[in-house]
Amino acid sequence: MATGLAVVGLGARGREWAREVCAHRAFDLAACVDLDPTARAAAQRELGLAAAGLHASIEDAHAATPLGAVLIATPPQHHTLACRTALERGLGILVEKPFTQDLAEAIELVDRAEAAGVPLLVAQSYRRLRVHRAAREVVRSGRLGEVRQVICQHYRIEPEPAIQGEHSTLWDLGAHHLDAIRDLVDDEPVAILASSFDEGLSAQVLLEFQNGARATYHATRRSSGHRFFERGKEHYLRAVGDRGTLHVLHRWLLLFESGRAPRLVRRGRRDRTEEAQLLDELDAALRGAMPDGISGRANIGTMAILDACVRSAAERAWVAPHVGATTDA
Repeated sequence: MATGLAVVGLGARGREWAREVCAHRAFDLAACVDLDPTARAAAQRELGLAAAGLHASIEDAHAATPLGAVLIATPPQHHTLACRTALERGLGILVEKPFTQDLAEAIELVDRAEAAGVPLLVAQSYRRLRVHRAAREVVRSGRLGEVRQVICQHYRIEPEPAIQGEHSTLWDLGAHHLDAIRDLVDDEPVAILASSFDEGLSAQVLLEFQNGARATYHATRRSSGHRFFERGKEHYLRAVGDRGTLHVLHRWLLLFESGRAPRLVRRGRRDRTEEAQLLDELDAALRGAMPDGISGRANIGTMAILDACVRSAAERAWVAPHVGATTDA
């Protein structure tokens, strides 16, 4: 029997999630929630929803139709309240990244979810991209040898980012890319130096990991002139080992191994969208099988990196991440 699920937040991302839920065998889109009546009306028109399934709060939605889970796609500053409300009702949670914008709140929510036995997952969809999975397989296979450096650069044209504020690029793009770097290195950083500039539209981060590896990250939304591919987006990653180097440019991977000619690395097939994969994992978690890498507990390490970036930018100094709970990344 399908699990009743409510999508909370009916902006562009929330409506995208609603379509994914409708197409998923394990879930029934039982309700859609948004405080804004205009957003509810727009979602009703666009998705063909019944008015009875549209609500202003999780409480109203759950009272009208018993739910098993919620998918939270509100602006990040509202994630914590929505998660708390869902946890009070014993509902499983899949929350968009960034998990929260406060490390202490993220730890509190994870502790409460675990105490209640309720699954809480963070939608770090970048980990499910074929290009990232392929890069991770190359690194962890040992073909590069010991990886000592990772360089990641991301450029895009986005005059009005979804997340606003002094550190908007860190919280939006960095929440994906720094998590991906952490996953690729398979280690936790011990020191971070970061800065935000261009009114938060650009960021730079240096990371030193426990195993001695170093990573460099740069992202900006003020790229210009590059409008002919993926709507002005450009992504580049380089992983350097003592036996080889892996180059990633958008969806292409090129492997240079010592003593061998360069060769392309296949990403593998994409049978399901990243969102469908995350819903698969929410379904599994509701049945007692916690997925790898995207549990709330695992995401504490990424939250600690983002928190350290903000502190470093303010102090203009190297800082150590604060991890108030063990992680299982």
